[in-house]
Formats: sequence, C-alpha cells, structure tokens
Amino acid sequence: MLRPALLRLFGASIPARCLISGSVQIYFPWALTIGKDGAISQRATFYNLGGVTLGDRVVISQDVYLCGGTHDYTRKRYPLVRKPIVIEDDVWIGAGAFIGPGVRIGRGSVVGARAVVFKDVPPWKVIAGNPARIIKDRVISDA
Repeated sequence: MLRPALLRLFGASIPARCLISGSVQIYFPWALTIGKDGAISQRATFYNLGGVTLGDRVVISQDVYLCGGTHDYTRKRYPLVRKPIVIEDDVWIGAGAFIGPGVRIGRGSVVGARAVVFKDVPPWKVIAGNPARIIKDRVISDA
C-alpha cells in the first residue's frame, strides 16, 4: 500500500487497491495509469516513455518489460519515438514477456511467458512465442 501512495506523489494515477512489488521499476510515474485490483510482480520494468495504461484486474508477472520507446532507424540521427502501451481489463501478462511500443493488449487476453509482442492483441486471445502469435481463444470456465 505504501508503493502506490508513493507513486501517486510522483503523479501516477493508481487506486488504493493495487499490489505493486517493491522491486518494480517505473521510469516515469506521471505517465502511468493503473486500474483497480491490479497486481505487478517482482522485477517488472515500465519504460513508459509514451505512457502506460493498465485496466482493471490486470496481472503483470515477474520480469515483464514494457517498452514504450524506440528509435526511428530510417533517420540519420535515430530520433527517439515514444508510443503508449495500453493493456485492457482482465489481462494476464506472463513471466518475462516483452511488450513493445504502441501495443494494445485486448480485454481478457493472456500473453504467454517470454512472449515478444510488437502487434496489437485482439480481446480474449491467448498468445505466445517470439514473435508472439495467437495460439487460441481464451474461454473462461466456471469449473
């Protein structure tokens, strides 16, 4: 509870009900928005140059890297390009996944461990691999 309060002092938009591990690294707290009931595990890195928005009930597993910046390699001076990352409600990002600049992860999706995501993910899909691809639909069971 102390971590969200501290991040709010630096401009983050974070609800009271949010779990953030002490080892999480957030470069620009003022460019971070987190929905309610989220959880961010150990050693996750938010290089949120273009901003990061997490919806409600998002789970970020350990060692996930969210990278909101890149360089325009087609230009002589490699200028920095900042793009937002949006992770919608009810998403689980598996351990060690890399989410690239400008990516939107659709509601209810699951990103497999160590996946490398550079394209938007439609809602309610399970993706995995490098580069990440759709493996199947995510179906919720009551069992």
